[in-house]
Amino acid sequence: MKKLLLILLCVPLIGFGQNLPSSVVMIDIPGGIFTMGNNSSPPMFDDQDPEHEVTIDDFKMSETEISNAQYLIFLNDLITLDYLIVEEGVPGDWSSDSTEIANGFAWSISADNSVSGLWSGEVLIKLSNIAGGGQNALNRCWIEWDSISNIFSIVPGYENWPASWVSWYGSMMYADYYGVSLPSEAEWEYAARAGEQLEYPTNDGNLSYSQANYGTGFGGPSGETYLTPVGEMFLPNPYGLYNMTGNVSEWCLDWYDADFFQLCIDSNYCCNPINNNVPDSIEVKVLKGGSHTYPGPFAMSSHRFDTPPFVTTDHMGFRVVERTNTTGMVTPESLDKLQIYPNPTSNYLSITVENGINNDLKIYSIKGELIFLNNSQSTITVDVSKWKRGVYIIQNGGISKKLILQ
Repeated sequence: MKKLLLILLCVPLIGFGQNLPSSVVMIDIPGGIFTMGNNSSPPMFDDQDPEHEVTIDDFKMSETEISNAQYLIFLNDLITLDYLIVEEGVPGDWSSDSTEIANGFAWSISADNSVSGLWSGEVLIKLSNIAGGGQNALNRCWIEWDSISNIFSIVPGYENWPASWVSWYGSMMYADYYGVSLPSEAEWEYAARAGEQLEYPTNDGNLSYSQANYGTGFGGPSGETYLTPVGEMFLPNPYGLYNMTGNVSEWCLDWYDADFFQLCIDSNYCCNPINNNVPDSIEVKVLKGGSHTYPGPFAMSSHRFDTPPFVTTDHMGFRVVERTNTTGMVTPESLDKLQIYPNPTSNYLSITVENGINNDLKIYSIKGELIFLNNSQSTITVDVSKWKRGVYIIQNGGISKKLILQ
């Protein structure tokens, strides 16, 4: 009995808010202003315009996509905590043949309903020893589960491949477990353009098969398309980020809206934007970064892709970010809390902050210079008639809007 008690006391008590594994290297991304979107996107993509200026705060982004080895730690922690449900699934994916299915094995890994969060009861990742849809055999999931030991493992040699077959829920739960986040769509594109407005998120903004692991449908440059190890075969972009195109497409925080960029312009919505308005019809999340299965146009820094958060495939994964200024994340639902009228203006400006006294209202020039500070009334009038024409940023409690003086 004493021996059993000692064993129980040695089991670690693990919860959310853990430290990221030391193998997840975080890169400092300096904040700034960039042009988001693409007015000259390929004809088949009509959701990348209009181009618009966006301001991003400093943040950190993982140097590579989260790898199998890094996701394995997370899964084994959760299975120890009884946070996971493992159910037998169908090997492969959408069109695996009967022979493959008969000879394969597969498991759907879900978050237990008792675990609170967006992912409660949702499939996090699907494990299968065969690829789906008749794809290359290397497009299987390389994480496996032992039903006897109740432990996850990785097929040797594939530890450093990006974790794939991970849903948005599986990405979000990983991020929350380690106290980090998925990038917003704006953060992802800002990092991809690397302060140089790069058309493609490669080392120099160009795209070739020697720079990224992108494909051409089911038959890439060598006639095959499959993942490659992260951070090894291709040069990083100027921020030091690897594999921002090719390999897996990467989940973002945002709900997808084809007209979101126009909303940003119409609402003077310029700083750290994220779309958290759940669509009324099809509920889909944003994916960024062309995957190994898709041709060049998907690899552009401006490319956007929409997929339901429960989908898992061989070409979907993620990377994570850390933010020092979490109040800077502005969402569409917060726009009405800071009223500016008239805008544009050339004379007087009325600013109203919803719900009480304004304690931190500031106006900055587009260069970041503090022009005006107020910490008293919730509604104020500002004489801007002698200010220079141009763009200013009005900020209060993390809510930011663009002011145009004409």
